[in-house]
Amino acid sequence: MAGWIDRWRDATVAIGQTQQAEIRYANGRVVHKKLFIVVGTGVIFGLQNDPSEPPCLVTAKHVFRDSHNHWAPSRLQLRFSWFDETRVNQYFGIGITLKRGDTQYWIAHPNAQVDLACLPLSLSKRQTGRSTLPRVRFGDFGTTQEIYEGASLMLLGYADPVGPDLLAKALVRQGIVSWVSPTKPESTLFWIDGHIFPGNSGGPVFKVPAGIDRDGHFATRGDMSFVGIVTQTRIHQIPLTAGGREIGLTFERKKIPETILSQNYTGIGLAEPAVRVQELLSTVTKRKKR
Repeated sequence: MAGWIDRWRDATVAIGQTQQAEIRYANGRVVHKKLFIVVGTGVIFGLQNDPSEPPCLVTAKHVFRDSHNHWAPSRLQLRFSWFDETRVNQYFGIGITLKRGDTQYWIAHPNAQVDLACLPLSLSKRQTGRSTLPRVRFGDFGTTQEIYEGASLMLLGYADPVGPDLLAKALVRQGIVSWVSPTKPESTLFWIDGHIFPGNSGGPVFKVPAGIDRDGHFATRGDMSFVGIVTQTRIHQIPLTAGGREIGLTFERKKIPETILSQNYTGIGLAEPAVRVQELLSTVTKRKKR
């Protein structure tokens, strides 16, 4: 049954790759399957308000390239929301080429410090099952006035920890703005308390037109507006303990054990404001005009 979220979810895609994975069931049974494994989330945007204009896929830049983690794939896969009835071990999406040889097809934000990138899409109806891809329109963009501390948000993304069986559909999450720059909100990452996990990178953030406004008054007005893209999640590492003592692991030829650390996701994430996405799409438009 269609709802208000469907338009946004259709423009939100899973970015991943196929892998042979080992699935362990509660009864102890182990099965090896080929799965679509999520590496991030992306959003389809239109360059103009003309539906015939080829759209662009926008995501966090580190989904396409992360030098720190030696990640630079040549190809990835896209899964669309309207195939969410098909399990991730049956439908693996369509391939997108990020680079071929020395040629890179995706475009980074002109500011190297901004963790955003986009890939122009040229896909056929046979590949996608639709004659026109859904996309976030320019009229859907919110302003920095809508990003203030305490503002209610909705997020869409493919959070990896939920497991492969639930990654066929972008999950709706709720959160609030935790912090925003008081002097440069249009160019500074804003903080979200919204249970951000790996896989959410590149997912859209929307302002909910209800709740408390920036002056502390209850307000219900307007429509959902796009206000940013998730680019980071904050992780707190703590040592594992047993009996009040830290657990250490001793490796061969080492005398001092190394403490085993557990990664704890704080739920706090960072998002690039919508203005940064506009800057990126403007860069693509200028390239097309050359």
